[in-house]
Amino acid sequence: MSSWAAERFGDRADVVRRQLAASLLEAMGNAQDAQSSGHSDKRYTYGFTMMARRYEALAEGLRDEPGFQLVRPHGSPHHLVVLGGNLLLPFRYAEDDRTPISEARVSDGRISSLIRELFDRFGPATSYRQEELDLALGQESAQEELDLSAEADGPSTVRPALTGLPGETRLIPVAYAGNAQAGLLRLYWGEAELIDEFGRIRWLHHEPIPLPATSPGAVRGLWAAEPGAASRFDDGLVPALALSTRSPAERKSGKIFPVSSEAPEETVVTGDNEQP
Repeated sequence: MSSWAAERFGDRADVVRRQLAASLLEAMGNAQDAQSSGHSDKRYTYGFTMMARRYEALAEGLRDEPGFQLVRPHGSPHHLVVLGGNLLLPFRYAEDDRTPISEARVSDGRISSLIRELFDRFGPATSYRQEELDLALGQESAQEELDLSAEADGPSTVRPALTGLPGETRLIPVAYAGNAQAGLLRLYWGEAELIDEFGRIRWLHHEPIPLPATSPGAVRGLWAAEPGAASRFDDGLVPALALSTRSPAERKSGKIFPVSSEAPEETVVTGDNEQP
């Protein structure tokens, strides 16, 4: 257990970490089941289910922990978990296991005013904020104008549920990678600052959360129980190969002669099956 996790969650850091993995695995399984039951090649069912269940599963799994609190931001259908002064924000950063966590984004497009407020109020002090390019050339949609006018009223009006949280509350991003076919592939937590309006973040600290060996990613060898614990594909013993030279007559005949009594029988490949 890292010193960061112990500092944030104390003696129960490992319990919280394990429950985060279990909850998000449950949410992913629910989303996959919903997609399968929908009998559609479109992933709308999976996406909407995962969007809701990732919040619900965290609340269900952590509700018995000391310091548990639920907060629902104004206008949001989802409840966020606060645990001992730590505000958990689950989000998908990638659909594959190849995207580096350093390239994580909390949104696929422009972030919402809620995401901006969460990072501004509960994230670490911003050391760098990328300037936003105005690609709309001064033209804003009616929805954007509505958002801007709402924000002008101030956070106490827009997000009354969040104003009740203590100022020392700290935002803990929980980033996962996964998709409807492969399931949950990667999982991280830590602390980060928001650097632009398109959801790009800069991690001040991040570390992987181990997934159980029964998770789809672990079964396929995509994820180890602990960092550095995965065995390499070339770590195994190299089988001994019995080699011998063939005479010119043997090479011309095209026949295969066993090199020893222990050599395997010749295998004929016939498409999908291999027959001795």
